[in-house]
Amino acid sequence: MADVTAGQFNSHIANGKDLSGLNLSGLDLSYLSITKLNLRGVNLAGCNLSGSDLSGSDLTRANLRGACLDDAKLYGTIFTRANLTIADMRGADLRCANFEGANLSGAASNSWQSTARVIGANMHKANAQNANFSNAILVRVNFNSSNLSGANFEGANITRASLQNAKYDIDAFDRAISV
Repeated sequence: MADVTAGQFNSHIANGKDLSGLNLSGLDLSYLSITKLNLRGVNLAGCNLSGSDLSGSDLTRANLRGACLDDAKLYGTIFTRANLTIADMRGADLRCANFEGANLSGAASNSWQSTARVIGANMHKANAQNANFSNAILVRVNFNSSNLSGANFEGANITRASLQNAKYDIDAFDRAISV
């Protein structure tokens, strides 16, 4: 995995280079518009991606552990089998994003709260153990076969969410909206 600076990353984008497998850990990539990129296997651990637009990008197997994605635009982004442990996604637009098999675990610090929009997302077989979905908009989310044990859904809107074969605590949705 090649280490890359923020300037080199911008140069790679401008020149249409393949970005898969790069090591971008810890970089400040906030407020960039970098849509529809191949970021498969990229290491974005600890990156600041707040306010960035990554809509339609492919982050399959990417490492986003501890990344800040506050208010990011991630419409239709692919996070298949990505590591999103303790990532912060407050206010992010995750409509139609694909989290199939992704690791979303991480106690209260894995924050999907404060109006994160996850409408129509696919979280099939995702590990969201202890994730904080409080106050998130989770309308029509596919949680089938996911691990939701210990997850916080207080105040979350889970209208028409699919939970077939999902593992969750018996009282997980007691304080959710529109179960």
